[in-house]
Amino acid sequence: MGTFEEQILLSQQRCQQNGVDAVNGNSRDIVTGRSLAALLTANQGLIEAASPFMQKLYELVKSSGFVVVLVSRDGYIVEVVGDNDLLSPEMGLHYVKGVRWTEEMVGTTAIGLVLKGSCSSIQVAGQQHYCRAFHGWSCSAAAIHDDGGQLLGVLSVTGPKKFVNCHTLGMVVAAATAVENMLKHRQSQKEIEKSAQITSTIVNAISDGLLMLDRFGTVTYINPIGARILKVKPQEAIGKNISRLVDFKPVVLQVLETGQGYQDRECVIETRRGTLHFIKTAIPLYDEQGQFDGVIDIFREIKRVRQMVNRMVGATAKFSFEDLIGASSGIQEAVRLAKIAANSRANVLIQGESGTGKELIAQAIHNSSARVDGPFVAINCGALPRDLVESELFGYEEGAFTGAKSGGRPGKFELAQGGTLFLDEIGETPLDIQVKLLRVLQDKRLSRVGGIRYLDIDVRIICATNRDLAYEVSQGNFRQDLYYRLNVFPIFVPPLRERQEDIVVLAESFLLKMCDQMGLPSKALAPEFKQALREYDWPGNVRELENILERAVNLCQEALIGAEYLPGILLGSPVQDLRRKMSLKEIELKAIRETLEQTKGNISKAAELLGIGRNTLYSKLKEQPVK
Repeated sequence: MGTFEEQILLSQQRCQQNGVDAVNGNSRDIVTGRSLAALLTANQGLIEAASPFMQKLYELVKSSGFVVVLVSRDGYIVEVVGDNDLLSPEMGLHYVKGVRWTEEMVGTTAIGLVLKGSCSSIQVAGQQHYCRAFHGWSCSAAAIHDDGGQLLGVLSVTGPKKFVNCHTLGMVVAAATAVENMLKHRQSQKEIEKSAQITSTIVNAISDGLLMLDRFGTVTYINPIGARILKVKPQEAIGKNISRLVDFKPVVLQVLETGQGYQDRECVIETRRGTLHFIKTAIPLYDEQGQFDGVIDIFREIKRVRQMVNRMVGATAKFSFEDLIGASSGIQEAVRLAKIAANSRANVLIQGESGTGKELIAQAIHNSSARVDGPFVAINCGALPRDLVESELFGYEEGAFTGAKSGGRPGKFELAQGGTLFLDEIGETPLDIQVKLLRVLQDKRLSRVGGIRYLDIDVRIICATNRDLAYEVSQGNFRQDLYYRLNVFPIFVPPLRERQEDIVVLAESFLLKMCDQMGLPSKALAPEFKQALREYDWPGNVRELENILERAVNLCQEALIGAEYLPGILLGSPVQDLRRKMSLKEIELKAIRETLEQTKGNISKAAELLGIGRNTLYSKLKEQPVK
């Protein structure tokens, strides 16, 4: 048997023979300096948990001259508690932080046997030790495990052999168990803190306001979004009654009175600083005995709900001024006026025949305006049954009529809040609805059908019609005051037959887009196809042209689309036969003359029958007066 110093020397020699530095090597029996600091850091949790119990053990046995040692799972001493005299080199114990106390290093010891897994606790005394230096000592050691049963370290008490008794090992085992419990408690505490942190992060990240009240109405929690909506500071809100924080009677107090929650309830609250409009959900809380203990109040601003609805239903504008194709003077003038309108807040009235692209211009105005980030909501007033026009525009309250949706429903004005409302075919609106529409445009507020409260409205109106509204006013079919309110910024979109130079350009643009969308190779239009397009009268305007191109692209398998892929109406129309004998001007003049004779000189009626605006008819009469 060798002395402890001999064992240390042999260990150092082994390291040197293997080319490994005793301080910085990977296979170390002794670590110092930065390596020791790293070792202690790695075992900091174990050291912190064991230190109080090591101190307690030392206090119990210090009169007998014992030393308490903590060893890591790799066998390195990481903590020592004992008298300085006992720890001096002269005593031969050599309990120094950084020394590796394994069986390979110092032979048989209680610590080495526990590290090796021979037992979970053991007491080794006298000559049972391998080193002669330990024959006068007794060592009691016990393992410290984690929740999974893996070894974390070893706790040991060493003292003179003559003071050994049967209780020493028991105390060490009890202390090791206490350390394990402490580590479990700390781990549980960390998991609880981590769970609380995750929960807090999730709650703080949600887009809804969240408020927790106890059964007395005292705020126990409020997330940042809720604090911002209610305009309170979270730190100041905790511990205060909700009634003292806001300048209105909170709806959630009803839950504290009745114990009954609700889900997705629309609430409009009048406050000193304006109207608050929410969608709210209240969830009652109960304690372990099932007694009502408070409420969770979740609330979302109605504008966020509208934004989500508009995104889901596609209430956005897709087109911009770059999508308006055409070099004709008529379309260029319409685009010029539309760009001016985009920079204003005035109501816009777009006039033109069906299929001329009135909604495309409306979307371009929206996308170039200050409201581009708001919704673009479109409604065709002529496509709705008379009984539904009012509820579609202005919404309705619960119970407003038979079949009304529970909880009510917002109308298109509310959905377009902060954006643009496009009223297509405005000339089809019933007279009684025109009265309410005028009131909303004047007051910038509305009440739903069956409702008594008023909601403020911030909406830009763009209307479109294929009728001559001035003529409709003269006939009593459209209110004059509403007409003047809508016709602040009039824009006329010319029909396709007045845009001869744009027809082929539009057709080729549609062709390119359709081939790209269908994943087809590029196609071209044959000269006879283009000629037929130029000669056609286009009663369906741009919409009809687009449909004809889509039909041709689907039918034609070749790269060049010939005239055979045109519908028969384009190839054999009476208009084409007539144009072979008469010029376009002659045909136009003949149509104007016959129409004026039919209407007995009524310009407005003649323009309506011809499908053009009065201004256009006046211009044509100036060019070549009808005799």
